[in-house]
Amino acid sequence: MAGRLEGKIAIITGASTGIGAATARLFLSEGAKVLAADIKEPGTELVALLAAHRDTMRFEILDIRSEQAWSAGLAACIKTFGAPNVLVNNAGALGSGRPVHEETIDAMMAAFESNVLGMFLGMKTVIPSMIKLGGGAIINVSSVWGWSGVANNVAYQTSKGAAVMLSKNAGVTYAPHNIRVNCLLPGYVDTPMSRGVTAEEAEMLIKFTPLGRRAEPNEIAPMIAFLASDEASFVTAGNYMVDGGMAAL
Repeated sequence: MAGRLEGKIAIITGASTGIGAATARLFLSEGAKVLAADIKEPGTELVALLAAHRDTMRFEILDIRSEQAWSAGLAACIKTFGAPNVLVNNAGALGSGRPVHEETIDAMMAAFESNVLGMFLGMKTVIPSMIKLGGGAIINVSSVWGWSGVANNVAYQTSKGAAVMLSKNAGVTYAPHNIRVNCLLPGYVDTPMSRGVTAEEAEMLIKFTPLGRRAEPNEIAPMIAFLASDEASFVTAGNYMVDGGMAAL
């Protein structure tokens, strides 16, 4: 149904490439205005989107770990399009791959800064304006490894698990304000970040996926669009797998 995001103003983090860029493209096609944010410069796909949607899209460099950067990003969104009624906390980082007894404090803290603190700061920054608007939708992107156990990679898995509970807490807390908060848990997706795994790790991830392949970013974006849309008006504090069946094993 075309135009299902008409009237939506969205901030999407981690938007330079991968799931974030695919989500920005879909949101624009469905009528939303988008402030795309990332700590790095936009990739090829996003550059093309920016050229084609000069009136409905803006890009901002944003370090999600910085409260000041979030404040500046919100101000840019309000100045350009108005206060956001959708936030997609998609940015994050991989862990070191190490088990508990070999992991470092620095690596644990780095994972939590990227995968939990950034998400927390995004919500902390945007929720007050959503309350004034009378509602909104927040989609936090975690991972299937924030739900299902896996050996090693303790920093990544623990931080992604914390993102699941952070989303559930916010969903319950802000439901009286008509702010819906949901958590998306993708499986193995073809993104620049996931391409950093070894051939053996890639083989294992596909083996653990009942559909027998990795997803493309444009297979994840539609669930984000649904959760952002008014079609999901009675959906909050939930966890949604887009993992090819991985979590069922």
